[in-house]
Amino acid sequence: MLASVPAASMAACAAPSVRVNTKAAMSALLTGNTACVPPVTQPTMDAQEEHLAGGLLFDFKRGPVDPVDPRKQIGTWSVSGADGRGVFVTYDYGGGKIFTYSVWDNGDGTHSLCSANPEIKARIKSGGGGC
Repeated sequence: MLASVPAASMAACAAPSVRVNTKAAMSALLTGNTACVPPVTQPTMDAQEEHLAGGLLFDFKRGPVDPVDPRKQIGTWSVSGADGRGVFVTYDYGGGKIFTYSVWDNGDGTHSLCSANPEIKARIKSGGGGC
């Protein structure tokens, strides 16, 4: 999801609503669910990343049985930080492509992933699978 954000645009998130501020809340938000990022968020992105228990990260693509563009593992994800002081999700796509974000609930069914890169707005689809 986050590996294709253009480095040229470096801006933090706008004033989002409520930060996901405990490791338990971050894990509950992501584990077993799919982050759906429409291309309107970032012109170079269209992602549907499944966050599996144990930290595996899959790109759903067209699903597990599609012969042309099947679901596949693209990296790992993990939660770190201190409850109430700064909790983060980190994505490791291999080859040195590691991205860490704070996550904010926008109150409209979307969440913002924030770092030095442009804000990424995602809808978290409960239960995994495609968006």
